[in-house]
Amino acid sequence: MEVFGSIHLFVLIWIGVAVLWSLRLAYRNRGSGADDSLRLILTTAGWILILAGILGTAMQAFLYGAPLPWIVILAIVMMAVGRYRGAENRTLLWCLAAAAERGIPLEQAARAYSMERSDELGIRAARLAELLEGGTPLSLALAETRIHLPLDTLVAVRIGIETGDLGTALAKVSKYDDDADSLLRSIFEKVFYLGVVANVLVGMLTFIMLKIVPVFAQMFEEFGLELPVATQLLVAISEYTLNYWFIAMPVLIWLPAFLGVGLLHYIGWLPRNLPLINWFVLRLDGGIVMRCLALSVSQQRPLPEMIWLLAKLYPKSSVRMRLTRAGNALNNGEHWCEALRKARLIRSSDAAVLTAAERAGNVEWALEEMADSSIRRLAYRLRVALNVLFPAVLFVFGMIIAFVVVSLFMPLVSLIQGLS
Repeated sequence: MEVFGSIHLFVLIWIGVAVLWSLRLAYRNRGSGADDSLRLILTTAGWILILAGILGTAMQAFLYGAPLPWIVILAIVMMAVGRYRGAENRTLLWCLAAAAERGIPLEQAARAYSMERSDELGIRAARLAELLEGGTPLSLALAETRIHLPLDTLVAVRIGIETGDLGTALAKVSKYDDDADSLLRSIFEKVFYLGVVANVLVGMLTFIMLKIVPVFAQMFEEFGLELPVATQLLVAISEYTLNYWFIAMPVLIWLPAFLGVGLLHYIGWLPRNLPLINWFVLRLDGGIVMRCLALSVSQQRPLPEMIWLLAKLYPKSSVRMRLTRAGNALNNGEHWCEALRKARLIRSSDAAVLTAAERAGNVEWALEEMADSSIRRLAYRLRVALNVLFPAVLFVFGMIIAFVVVSLFMPLVSLIQGLS
């Protein structure tokens, strides 16, 4: 029965794939339309069949064992789909930016893009064109059509719309840094890996301390033998853990949290406003702010005006609060470099360089260089920390496992020697 159930689930997946592939072939030369109800229904049905088959197979794996490989496979599939869609969304946005630079209306560019695509993104582009034709701002239209953008690109779009120079904003603000992105992805992947290992280790230790260690202690007590020192220490730790389990709860709560954060970043669903993550990537936010200020200088706009504009439009509330504090300091007569430094969006060294560059008349170049330098320094420090801490944490895990294995193996040797 289990085999037949798995076969039926795989049939659902293949039917969904066949429906989507048939639609792609049928609409290859017809373009996309947001008002094509039949195509929208069939596309939704195809994805529902695929997801139902995948989730059903995963549920069977949970019920009949081997859940971890299916979790990994599902995470990899979701990650691949998320990154593919992110790359496609960037392509659409750069097409809109190129159209804006040449004076082509954005709704016409989105409509033309939708006519070239026969997939889901083509339908979204057609819907985007309809919203733009109805007078909806681009940022709201992108959110309405659920076209997800990276943080720097979203800031560039909002600033470009407000300043009327979308192409230049995208070119100056939305700079894809492959090194920093790869490093951050590597860090969160290792956090996810350590979270999996830590959760599995805690589960195994809990089982050993509850089921195996008490049996060993009782067995040696019945035979009148003395437990080895390492095993006695393990028994003491087990009893202490059972009696004072609530002390370890604050630490144990963080283990699933690390696992969840690593998984969400890996598949591209990590929220932008997590408190700890906000502090972790504050240097990246500061780099984006400096790039926006460089854009303001190139457009010959006052820097306080751009700071207040960012305080209104920046996607992360924590950064908006810092920018608001900097804006209030500017209103009180403070220099913009000092205001940003006190808001912790730039470092003291950055403020000194920018102040000197302002006196020399090349502040635009200095802002761009300091933004790139800030991201490079963050990447370098994170790489050093990763290279030091990751092996250290693995070494600690290995020592814990070695201690438990030795503590459980030595009583067997002592028991054999005592009975012989």
